[in-house]
Amino acid sequence: SFCNIIPENCVQLRNLILSAIPKGIPLHDPISSDFKIDRLPEISQSPLILSNVVGPLMVFKSDLDGYLRNQQPTDFFTKMVPLLRKEGKNEMDAPKINSLVLYVGIQGLARLQNDQISSGLGRSPEMDVFQKLMELDDHGRYLSLNAIANQLRYPSSHTHYFSCVMLYLFNETKDDGVKEQITRVLLERLITQRPHPWGLLITFIELIKNTKYQFWSHPFTRCATEIEKVFQNVARSCMPTSSRGSGSGDGDAPQ
Repeated sequence: SFCNIIPENCVQLRNLILSAIPKGIPLHDPISSDFKIDRLPEISQSPLILSNVVGPLMVFKSDLDGYLRNQQPTDFFTKMVPLLRKEGKNEMDAPKINSLVLYVGIQGLARLQNDQISSGLGRSPEMDVFQKLMELDDHGRYLSLNAIANQLRYPSSHTHYFSCVMLYLFNETKDDGVKEQITRVLLERLITQRPHPWGLLITFIELIKNTKYQFWSHPFTRCATEIEKVFQNVARSCMPTSSRGSGSGDGDAPQ
């Protein structure tokens, strides 16, 4: 609910709110060499949600539920996209997209156990919805990716699920523009002053460390000297010392 009223350019304020954690939840060191999010006991716990998630979705919730249940109606996406716009305008409605992303994620978690998220994510109707959001125009896609990034918070089932969603979208898309926009959404939250949400850090670290994503081989990481230095500086702050300056698959790690 807070994120619905924070202007898009107030990145540090959003980080401050999303960095809040419940009492008693430990923040495991994400740059530890033996860190594995799927081994954390906290990822079996779902966060308490007090906001009205379904309210903005009521106009198409029955069709959404039908699609998530049995991929019906077949023309669901044709109907859904216009309903994500502000009433009487061609502009996408951020609160609707925020609610859609969170609601679909909750349904996805109900379908999958935590140990099945990485393997079963791509074969789910929930991922069909997320991938459809990547087909929106640049601003609609930016809002959608920010809605996903808003769920990258303290250790929980939601953080684990949406981290896997973000990484899956990066890995599966053939559009370098989508990969670049995913990187932008993560990076613009990391180049601000601390605090940075824990889930944001673990997602970005996985993206730049895991050779599966070939992050450093993409042209947008070296499109300009200034941009390259920003990537390298953020990577140095996120990566364990032993990983800096080492090879990273098809691309070079930050020097």
